[in-house]
Amino acid sequence: MSEKIIVANKGLVKADFAFWVGQYMDKFYDSLEQKKIIGNKCQKCGDVFVPPRKICGKCNITIPLEENWVELPDTGILVNYTITPYRVSDRRARKAKSMIIGMINIDGSNTCIVYPLLDVNPENIKLNMKVKIAWNDKTEGAPSDIKGFTPIGGE
Repeated sequence: MSEKIIVANKGLVKADFAFWVGQYMDKFYDSLEQKKIIGNKCQKCGDVFVPPRKICGKCNITIPLEENWVELPDTGILVNYTITPYRVSDRRARKAKSMIIGMINIDGSNTCIVYPLLDVNPENIKLNMKVKIAWNDKTEGAPSDIKGFTPIGGE
């Protein structure tokens, strides 16, 4: 019988992945690079989706890729939020300074996106308050092009 030597090392393994998000999200990310928000509109019920989707969940019909794109403003309303001491985007550092994560309904759309709320004290947060996108200075066509949302008209 031969002996086997097993070596175990502890540590982090960095694994970069490259994958394609599909044609609808690709178009959405291209618009983020231009500091624009686009959604797509169901031709049957009229709902507008941000981020865009291929199939309307209400009507169960395909929204054509070449049609029904809608440019939307960079404003919205806060639908819901949570305050968490855990990072939601950095897998290495789990604990962080408390951050506020909000569900934002972009004006003119029927769906929400989730991003940090910036420049607001927790005691001043109100549901349905108006917010505006805080863009990164350099955009790359990625979700991180949006730093978060800030209240309109101060806290």
